[in-house]
Amino acid sequence: MAASDRDVRLGFCTMGIGLYTGWASFTMPSRGGLIESPGIFPGLMGLLLILFGAILIAQAWRKGGRLRPSTVFGSIGAIARSPEHRPVLMGIILPAVYVFVGIPLIGFYLSSALFMAVMFWLFVRSWRKWMLFLPISLGITGILYLTFNKLFQLQIW
Repeated sequence: MAASDRDVRLGFCTMGIGLYTGWASFTMPSRGGLIESPGIFPGLMGLLLILFGAILIAQAWRKGGRLRPSTVFGSIGAIARSPEHRPVLMGIILPAVYVFVGIPLIGFYLSSALFMAVMFWLFVRSWRKWMLFLPISLGITGILYLTFNKLFQLQIW
């Protein structure tokens, strides 16, 4: 019964992400017809997320799964306190801070270098962090700059 309840919660979360993705992609400015819009692919992916979330909910309901609000809030607290879920939470929080705070405040290239340095520092365990994380993150940022600004002549924030 607990797995079916979890699938119901996961289905609703998937549908919510799909709704947000679809809404955000279809509010992008269009360059022509619908098929030429930059939001067509993310919008289709949002629609697929909604569809697959609904299928997951229907399958879980057939197995006896229910949506219980007390378990939703209890599981969020348990996930936040659990040490094995910390890398997953950091993998969600850090990119969100990078996209929504870093890029608008300090620009694409500097925030990309900082983001990569922090991600290497936190998640790579197999090599000497203190010697390689900074040169690798600066090198990748330099390659991004040379590729987009110099080769393609595109200005990124």
